[in-house]
Amino acid sequence: MKMTTTQPKDSKKTNLKRTTIFLAEEHHEALRRLAFERRTSMAELIREAVLEMLEDEEDIHDGLKALADDKGTITLEEYQRRRKEQELKSKNETGRGGQT
Repeated sequence: MKMTTTQPKDSKKTNLKRTTIFLAEEHHEALRRLAFERRTSMAELIREAVLEMLEDEEDIHDGLKALADDKGTITLEEYQRRRKEQELKSKNETGRGGQT
């Protein structure tokens, strides 16, 4: 999944909403340092983290929905039985091919 980010410096062209968060002092300092090291803003790092979390939640939701949909699925035992039948059929056909 491709992660998209917004550019905060041109807020007139984006649809950003102001949000206030409270961080422990050590988390604030760690975030400030990380932003400095990456040459970006703390707000941008927070937006990226939120977006990643929301995308993860969407992926989990989609995965659980797919697991609940059992159309076209078979059990492992049924798969193994069919595979064994195919292998036996294939062996029988190769064995008969040489006997004409």
